[in-house]
Amino acid sequence: MRPTLALLIMIATSAVQAADAGACYTISNADRRAYCLAKARGEPSMCYAIQAADMRAACLAEVH
Repeated sequence: MRPTLALLIMIATSAVQAADAGACYTISNADRRAYCLAKARGEPSMCYAIQAADMRAACLAEVH
Protein backbone atom coordinates (compact mmCIF):
# COMPACT_ATOMS: atom_id res chain seq x y z
CA MET A 1 0.00 0.00 0.00
CA ARG A 2 2.89 2.34 0.74
CA PRO A 3 4.27 2.46 -2.85
CA THR A 4 0.81 3.47 -4.11
CA LEU A 5 0.68 6.40 -1.70
CA ALA A 6 4.18 7.44 -2.70
CA LEU A 7 3.19 7.26 -6.37
CA LEU A 8 0.16 9.47 -5.76
CA ILE A 9 2.31 12.02 -3.96
CA MET A 10 4.84 12.01 -6.80
CA ILE A 11 2.08 12.47 -9.37
CA ALA A 12 0.58 15.37 -7.46
CA THR A 13 4.00 16.97 -7.07
CA SER A 14 4.80 16.42 -10.73
CA ALA A 15 1.49 17.93 -11.81
CA VAL A 16 2.33 21.19 -10.07
CA GLN A 17 5.86 21.26 -11.46
CA ALA A 18 4.79 20.26 -14.97
CA ALA A 19 3.38 23.70 -15.64
CA ASP A 20 6.79 24.78 -16.86
CA ALA A 21 9.21 22.37 -18.53
CA GLY A 22 12.12 24.44 -17.23
CA ALA A 23 11.10 23.65 -13.68
CA CYS A 24 11.39 19.94 -14.46
CA TYR A 25 15.15 20.23 -14.78
CA THR A 26 15.41 21.17 -11.10
CA ILE A 27 14.10 17.72 -10.09
CA SER A 28 17.03 15.53 -9.06
CA ASN A 29 15.19 12.17 -9.29
CA ALA A 30 15.48 10.98 -12.92
CA ASP A 31 12.10 9.21 -12.95
CA ARG A 32 10.26 12.20 -11.53
CA ARG A 33 12.08 14.52 -13.95
CA ALA A 34 11.10 12.37 -16.96
CA TYR A 35 7.49 12.25 -15.75
CA CYS A 36 7.44 16.02 -15.33
CA LEU A 37 8.94 16.61 -18.78
CA ALA A 38 6.51 14.19 -20.42
CA LYS A 39 3.56 16.07 -18.90
CA ALA A 40 4.96 19.52 -19.62
CA ARG A 41 5.71 18.71 -23.25
CA GLY A 42 2.75 16.40 -23.81
CA GLU A 43 5.06 13.71 -25.18
CA PRO A 44 4.19 10.17 -24.05
CA SER A 45 7.43 8.86 -25.55
CA MET A 46 9.31 10.53 -22.69
CA CYS A 47 7.54 8.19 -20.25
CA TYR A 48 9.71 5.31 -21.51
CA ALA A 49 12.73 6.92 -19.81
CA ILE A 50 11.10 6.15 -16.44
CA GLN A 51 12.65 3.07 -14.80
CA ALA A 52 9.90 2.39 -12.22
CA ALA A 53 7.24 0.33 -14.01
CA ASP A 54 4.29 1.64 -11.99
CA MET A 55 5.32 5.27 -12.52
CA ARG A 56 5.92 4.62 -16.25
CA ALA A 57 2.42 3.13 -16.56
CA ALA A 58 0.88 6.11 -14.74
CA CYS A 59 2.79 8.49 -17.00
CA LEU A 60 1.62 6.72 -20.16
CA ALA A 61 -1.98 6.73 -18.90
CA GLU A 62 -1.91 10.45 -18.10
CA VAL A 63 0.12 11.93 -20.96
CA HIS A 64 -1.62 11.82 -24.35
